[in-house]
Amino acid sequence: MNISAIGLAGEWKAARYLKKQGMRILQKRYRAPRGEIDLIAMDGRTLVFVEVKNRPAGHMGDGLHAIDGQKRKRLRCAAQVYLAAHPAVSVRFDCVEITSAGLRHIPNAF
Repeated sequence: MNISAIGLAGEWKAARYLKKQGMRILQKRYRAPRGEIDLIAMDGRTLVFVEVKNRPAGHMGDGLHAIDGQKRKRLRCAAQVYLAAHPAVSVRFDCVEITSAGLRHIPNAF
């Protein structure tokens, strides 16, 4: 399985998990000029930008550590573009990390 397929499988798994938690998925793989957001969801009245890190051979924490300052900047830029067209009162950035140990949802990850 190539890296792209692994990423897509992780996004699908994360979306399914978040739906089971009561979140509504609004968009997958949102692309903006300076970044991409894996999933955009609603958690009650909160708009949630979700970064999915699928590390099948990794350990818990590997995915979260991969979201460095540069990645956060790109995510924020993409979120600003989305928010310009879809204003929201409450916003947060979550991470869903998938590793050999399982799936972990980290609200307010950064």
